[in-house]
Amino acid sequence: MKYLFLTALLFSGMAQSSDWPEIQFPDTAKVEIVADNMTHNGYPMKTWLMTDKQSQMMTASYFKNLWKNNSFRFDARMFNGDYIINSLQPPYLLTVRIQNNFDGVIAYVGITKDMDEQSLHQARKNSFPTLMNSDVISDIHSNDIYKNGRTLTIANKQSVSTNYYFYRNYFLQQGWIENIGLLEASIGTAALQLSKGTDVVDISFNKENDVTYIVANQVMERQ
Repeated sequence: MKYLFLTALLFSGMAQSSDWPEIQFPDTAKVEIVADNMTHNGYPMKTWLMTDKQSQMMTASYFKNLWKNNSFRFDARMFNGDYIINSLQPPYLLTVRIQNNFDGVIAYVGITKDMDEQSLHQARKNSFPTLMNSDVISDIHSNDIYKNGRTLTIANKQSVSTNYYFYRNYFLQQGWIENIGLLEASIGTAALQLSKGTDVVDISFNKENDVTYIVANQVMERQ
């Protein structure tokens, strides 16, 4: 079996542990890292994209057999043609969403780690996705009658390439379209522009003195 360390969605009220669960993938699967070191809505999270030529039901059976007996709570059901499995293994929630593909399945696999209320409240102040151990230097919000604007400056010690692919993969998996993607790793710069309907995010990356600085400008239609 294939082994990877992962992370995925939401729950609360459980004690914490320092070790991530070990996830086993089918030997026949191809696995792509979407994000292996991020936070979303305050929760530490990792996600992977898995493709396999097995059927949807066979893939669902694989994960049910793998997770059910280790679960504090377990749920498996069809939803809009996708097979979704949730396994609560405190303090982690393991999730897989399995979609039919023309020659097999596509599955989104992840784990989300629970947080105590104080840590979660602090993390949610910075709900824009970030790699772990990132510092949000500034977070400026603006709005008019049609749009909400937000500009963040983020710093971490990961490489420009790591940051670039983290944000690129994150937004693409959320259904955004890449308009511009420029990576010049040799000189420590990169730029991304992505859109989703009328919403746009521009992200620039620059390396200075072993620190990567990310500036993200996000313009979103008001709900």
